[in-house]
Amino acid sequence: MARYRNRPNVMLAAPIVTLPTAIARYLCADLLARPDPAWHPLAHLVTAQLFPGSLRHTLTLPPSELNELLGVLLEISIDFSSGTLSAEMCGFTHADLHEAIDVHQHHYGPIWDY
Repeated sequence: MARYRNRPNVMLAAPIVTLPTAIARYLCADLLARPDPAWHPLAHLVTAQLFPGSLRHTLTLPPSELNELLGVLLEISIDFSSGTLSAEMCGFTHADLHEAIDVHQHHYGPIWDY
């Protein structure tokens, strides 16, 4: 437990992730463009929590949806690594993406802790 000592009590805090606007918008577009409609509800959950004019968005999601969202962020990271995605195409860098993932894991630890 010492590894995650900065983390709030899980009984008081909802699982959250904070994303810059460019990543959140790209994530929603990616989810809605997928042929499997099972991804569309997650896109709608994220879209409903985006506020115009904000540079960063704190998304509160149920643990299963948060786990899926983090998985999609890792898929986007793989696209950066493989060269199929670039900062010019999406408006954020590979480092920005990993910073969002790392900040979540630093504060809340692995999703399975919930």
